[in-house]
Amino acid sequence: MMTLEELKQYALLHVKTHSFTAIDPLDVLNSIDAPSCEESTKGAWDQQWVSAAEKCLREKAVDDAIQCLNFARFPFPHTKQQEKASKQLTDVFEETYGRQDVRKYTLERNGRTFSVYTSNLRSNLPCLLVLGGIVSVKEQWKVFLEVGKRLGFSVIITECPGVGENSGIYDAASYKMLGQILDSFSLKVNVNHTFIVGMSFGGHLAIKQALEDDRIKGITTVGAPLHSFFKEYSDIDVPFLTQTTLAHVMGKNLGDVADTLSSFALSQAELRALHIPLTYVFSRKDEIIPVREKEFLLENGQNIRLYEFDDVHGSPNHLDMIQKIVPLSVLKQSESKKFIIRLGLALMLTLNKWKKRGGKR
Repeated sequence: MMTLEELKQYALLHVKTHSFTAIDPLDVLNSIDAPSCEESTKGAWDQQWVSAAEKCLREKAVDDAIQCLNFARFPFPHTKQQEKASKQLTDVFEETYGRQDVRKYTLERNGRTFSVYTSNLRSNLPCLLVLGGIVSVKEQWKVFLEVGKRLGFSVIITECPGVGENSGIYDAASYKMLGQILDSFSLKVNVNHTFIVGMSFGGHLAIKQALEDDRIKGITTVGAPLHSFFKEYSDIDVPFLTQTTLAHVMGKNLGDVADTLSSFALSQAELRALHIPLTYVFSRKDEIIPVREKEFLLENGQNIRLYEFDDVHGSPNHLDMIQKIVPLSVLKQSESKKFIIRLGLALMLTLNKWKKRGGKR
């Protein structure tokens, strides 16, 4: 069972990724004294975040409410309250942003459905495909629906199998889902020039698909597992929260995860065969991705741009820099002619580096 300490540690790292206006998230955390419970219980993780979301909705702070509901269902729905929060999150998102240029499509793979949100679909624009890892719902990446349009891309955001509205099973062939997405939008978007931003496990899926899909021209990832994580899973001190989430998305018992994961690993030959630009953000204190992944990347990568931070998984304490690195990487990889935006991002990134002295490239 996931401990309350683990849940709160995650939340403390990630509340800073959203500027709350209607509530103080620390007050919510301090009001929680139990993990999520099957029965609606005051003081439980899911109940307190749902209550906070309801307050945000009353005050018309929709983005705050979505973030609270995201915390409520974290890391995946395993109580009725969490399932309800997950559905409400999607409903609120669609009701709010579906009125704008955001459209939702539901696709099917192996008899299971998954959904994507899109914006700015134009046949003459390159495609920006975004997905998170095994805990990130697609609604978390809303900013790309807005920013991608300004950067000159048609944007598609989705989620890993087993996450959010993706009812698929996470397995060694899950990366093929990305190719199916590109096939589905080939008449609406210039998928022959696709750039992927894949966070964590989503980055691994992107690399696997790119090895057999020349429509993908560049990948940007933050903390993607590559080889060692999958091959040495049993020997790595992986947080229990990650272990149980992997078991959930894979549809397996905890004890059966390690043997299956070995087949997910990228080989040296595969990474050496990847010649498209790959921007990788590595965290030195990553509690999930072993340091050997950086060595594997540098020894075998062919076209690598590495950023490294003294931080935990996802480098949440360097979010201000990552918010510049990611769009700048996509613009460079696509050889975008939006030179003013590129220059502005580069200058802001340099300023952030000068202030923190924490990142290096």
